[in-house]
Amino acid sequence: MLSNISTKAYISVTEGLRHFKNDQKGVTAIEYGLIAIVIAVFIIAVFYGDNGFVAKLSSKFKELASAISSASFSTPAGN
Repeated sequence: MLSNISTKAYISVTEGLRHFKNDQKGVTAIEYGLIAIVIAVFIIAVFYGDNGFVAKLSSKFKELASAISSASFSTPAGN
């Protein structure tokens, strides 16, 4: 009788492990989550780094503002 119970327990555990190993439902969600994290880190590194896109864009706008403010405007002749 004890042998019968231990055999059933063994079969139950091995079947449970087999089903758990073959279950792919959560794997896709985890993969998409990891991909989203990698993309977010990449965006932060590219756009907000010390020499990133935002810093370069800000520098270009400062140069543009400086060029506009230093430009001299002349009125057309005859006015």
